Amino acid sequence: MRDRRMYTVFALMLASFLTAVDVTIVDTAMPRIIGSLGGFALLTWLVSAYMLTATATMPVYGKLADIIGRKKTFTIGTVIFVAGSALCGAAQSMEALVLFRALQGLGAGAMQPTVQTILGDIFSPVERARVQGWFSAVWGFSALAGPLVGGLMVDFLSWRYLFYINLPLGVLALAMVWRFLEERVEQRRARVDYLGAVTLTGGMALLLLVLLTGGTQLPWGSPQIIGMAAGAAILLSLFLWTQGRAEDPILPLKLFRTPVIGWGNLSSLMVGGVMYGTSVYLPIWAQGVQGYSATRSGASLLWLSVGWPLAAVLGSRLVVRLGVRPSVLLGLGLNVAGSAGLVVLARAMAEIPEVLLALVTFVIGAGMGFSTLAFILGIQSSVGWAQRGVATASFQFIRTLGGMIWVSAMGGVMNLDLLGRLQRVPGVAARSAAEAGDWANRLLDPAQRAALAPEVLGAMQEALAGALRNVHLVMLLAALLSLAAALLIPNLRFAAERPRASPAD
Repeated sequence: MRDRRMYTVFALMLASFLTAVDVTIVDTAMPRIIGSLGGFALLTWLVSAYMLTATATMPVYGKLADIIGRKKTFTIGTVIFVAGSALCGAAQSMEALVLFRALQGLGAGAMQPTVQTILGDIFSPVERARVQGWFSAVWGFSALAGPLVGGLMVDFLSWRYLFYINLPLGVLALAMVWRFLEERVEQRRARVDYLGAVTLTGGMALLLLVLLTGGTQLPWGSPQIIGMAAGAAILLSLFLWTQGRAEDPILPLKLFRTPVIGWGNLSSLMVGGVMYGTSVYLPIWAQGVQGYSATRSGASLLWLSVGWPLAAVLGSRLVVRLGVRPSVLLGLGLNVAGSAGLVVLARAMAEIPEVLLALVTFVIGAGMGFSTLAFILGIQSSVGWAQRGVATASFQFIRTLGGMIWVSAMGGVMNLDLLGRLQRVPGVAARSAAEAGDWANRLLDPAQRAALAPEVLGAMQEALAGALRNVHLVMLLAALLSLAAALLIPNLRFAAERPRASPAD
């Protein structure tokens, strides 16, 4: 039995690696992809399309896993993911590639929460704490390996193999899950909440489109943004209305009355701002303000992926000894410390030494490792088999949604402040936030940066630094709010017994 579980864990690790690494693996390959297919204007959608569909569908797949079982839901997701990967590799235009990346995301949206749910089924909380540490290491390794593997494949093979490599590995993971995972689905009468699924997926897709394109590709006051925001508000309001009346709702609202789940998800909504804010805006500081190359600025962020798995391994012991609450508070306290350290350093120094940038990201990564592990264990242990899938998916969904909301807010703060500062710089004509962004892009492009006059370059760097200092304050606010919400989480202690694979056993 133990061997079967270990083989299952290997298969789930492989699936987690594939879905995680596909977020970053295209980063270093983008110039080659553009050279092959064209479509520069659609460049950012290579990542955005994947994240959009994966995030919007997580709650629906979580509910599906509770109705038809984890194995079947994992199969649906893996088949879609592998098919999307094959189509991406064969794409003949950028439009087709973006569409197939969205299809990949539809599969990843099923695989990611289902993997965590299966772990909740086959391991006790004490065992799960240790195993979750391994999976955190996989996520950290994925962030490190994605750009490296992508660069090697592009240099020695073709960018198309970035997607073709998913085919044999995805099939292997699926075959191993079917061979070694023993599951008996809890037989219960369930009616599919089709209206809830449609309104949630449609509403979230529109909301994410607003967050991804507002202030960047489209002005916030444009008819497109206003229309999508209105559509999202209508669909999500209808979704909430249906969930109070559906016989078997997609996202049972009563789940959030459980203190660990309710306060945990509220805290994760805030902590998403710290996680995504660090990864998005710290490289802008390193490259735009301090003039680092992309590789050099990325080296500082690598410590985020080092601190996370190390803290998860240590946190697995802390959770077992002391319970969920101490690990959550330690992790979120580290997030506050790292965010506050960034605020202080950016104001005290014109240029932050690389070792201090690395220290800040390591502390934030450690905070994410401690808190994420404890959140997942606490949420999964607060529900039974029949709701574990949707409870797990809700946590991952809400944290990602929170990250996008906070990053969008940070972008608005940065663009407005940057506009006012650049308008005071002689020789810089910036009449709108979009034009201010265009000038900021020159600081991030080595060729355009070198063409700027020294006095203009220095003034623009200071303007960008001032705008980013306000972004750091917003990130610190998100960290403080996440810690405040977590103070209301009750402590949950775990016994050492191991549960059966499902209630039917």
